[in-house]
Amino acid sequence: MLYRTIYFLVKPHENDMEEIAIIRDKSKLEGTCYIEIVPGKYQKKHWQEGSLFFNEEAFGFIEPIFERFINGYDHYSMNDASKTEWLKIVNELEKLNEILSSAAEFEDVMGEVGFIFGGTRDNFQTNFEENKKLLIQMNVELISWVKKVLKKHDHIAVLGL
Repeated sequence: MLYRTIYFLVKPHENDMEEIAIIRDKSKLEGTCYIEIVPGKYQKKHWQEGSLFFNEEAFGFIEPIFERFINGYDHYSMNDASKTEWLKIVNELEKLNEILSSAAEFEDVMGEVGFIFGGTRDNFQTNFEENKKLLIQMNVELISWVKKVLKKHDHIAVLGL
């Protein structure tokens, strides 16, 4: 008899939100549900030194930008993005940070920030001031990294789940 194991991604507590931050230390990763951003084109390697890692929930805040500017972007696949695409992404991340910086209330960012999980939107709203600061910081760090990497590489890969 053949048995099949099925795994479901279930958040332990729907009201808990993952940290809004880039993870650089691979020892901090638990499991495999991370988006990895790698200098250069995808080389059939994962968990590389020098990569940036995002938990799925944190990346979801900015994922709509990637969907708009990376041709054929897929959350569950390997996406090679050109320098041109990345420059558009950086521009949009900078615009998003301007919107976040000037936002007085949660409604000011609706339609600008993505939410993958049902409870994420409510959690972001409940702790709006803190979460917007963390998201701005995450974006600043990503923008800085991308600009540095694009000096040496013509592509940056986004490795989906």
